[in-house]
Amino acid sequence: MDTDKLYSDLKSNFPDSEIYQNHPLASYTTVKIGGLADIFIHTKSSEEFKNIIDFIYHLTPNISITILGNGSNLLISDSGLRGIVIKNDSNEIEILPNNQVKAASGVQLSQLINFTLDNNLVGLEEFAYIPSTVGGAIAGNIHGDDKHLFSQFIVSVEKINNFIISSIIQLTLGDSTLAKQKVIDIIQKKSAVQSMNSLGSVFKNNPNQDPSGMIIDQKLNLKGYSIGDAQISPLHANFIVNNGHATATDYFKLVKFIQTQAQEKLGITLEPEIKFLGQF
Repeated sequence: MDTDKLYSDLKSNFPDSEIYQNHPLASYTTVKIGGLADIFIHTKSSEEFKNIIDFIYHLTPNISITILGNGSNLLISDSGLRGIVIKNDSNEIEILPNNQVKAASGVQLSQLINFTLDNNLVGLEEFAYIPSTVGGAIAGNIHGDDKHLFSQFIVSVEKINNFIISSIIQLTLGDSTLAKQKVIDIIQKKSAVQSMNSLGSVFKNNPNQDPSGMIIDQKLNLKGYSIGDAQISPLHANFIVNNGHATATDYFKLVKFIQTQAQEKLGITLEPEIKFLGQF
């Protein structure tokens, strides 16, 4: 792949877009870890997002494209990502008939929750304090505080080349005052133990065994354990935090260490909930 030519073609066809070569990715993740992208594009609207993806696929259909929303559940390797990385900040929200809302994939989940509650549309409040975009919430089918899945609210999803552009979400009219208080309560509860300088829950919870955080904390006694600047959170053992200068290698080694300890000492397999992008 001739990234120099591709970069030149993109710059020529989208002169008003933010397009860079060899661009650092760490600042676009919640854990502030990650190497360089061959080509990095920051899109600010659904139209720009669609047009650039369409252009890339017509020009070079086999190239790797990675979409970043909040970067809240993925670890990018220290060697970065090849191909194209698009930071999608499309943020259009529209009220539709029948208590439905159309939201662009780049809309922050917190923004959508506040917008819908301000319009007396309830249902999404249980997803408070989840650092995700709408596209990320759909792709990961996140679960809320009441254990509902995000997919339960989705009527339809608009895609181009398998990338999410927008979605229509079904809500109900309700008491926004109560719903806003629920948001406050969830934020207070979660912020006390869930650090934002992490990637969220590292391991999935298996319904046939104790919660992963309990296993790591009470059975393996690993809460607070560190490799480099990556540390199992002293507040919640299913979170790994960056204490300042953690590398992806530190983080990855710590994940593997926890898995090995669980398997060797307890015969338990811990399956990662986060995604690993790049070379590890």
